[in-house]
Amino acid sequence: MTVTIPEGAEPVLPQPEKSPAAIHSAVAALDQAALAGFEADWDAAMAKGRDEYSLMPPRLVLEKWWMWVAVRRWPALAAQLADCERRSAGAATLEEAHAISSEIGQILQVAADAGA
Repeated sequence: MTVTIPEGAEPVLPQPEKSPAAIHSAVAALDQAALAGFEADWDAAMAKGRDEYSLMPPRLVLEKWWMWVAVRRWPALAAQLADCERRSAGAATLEEAHAISSEIGQILQVAADAGA
């Protein structure tokens, strides 16, 4: 299956910068219920970063949630991803699971490219 953003479709909001405040605002605008997940991930990453003297944990959280926003700002991509997640839970064969995984990869790539 080829994954594309429908012609003429517009994102529900611009892709934010990869900063905590910008991603926090975008998550809040897209799904208020998901905001607690972002905040918990961010707090845990900051604590781990302090413990390890590393910027990597917060950086990984920003990347994860930037991509979450990249997909969900396009309703068609978000719907395709949700469908893939539903189908993957019931995949009957390894080949089917691989095909679904490939489709998810395409969705993420299209979303990332549109956000760049």
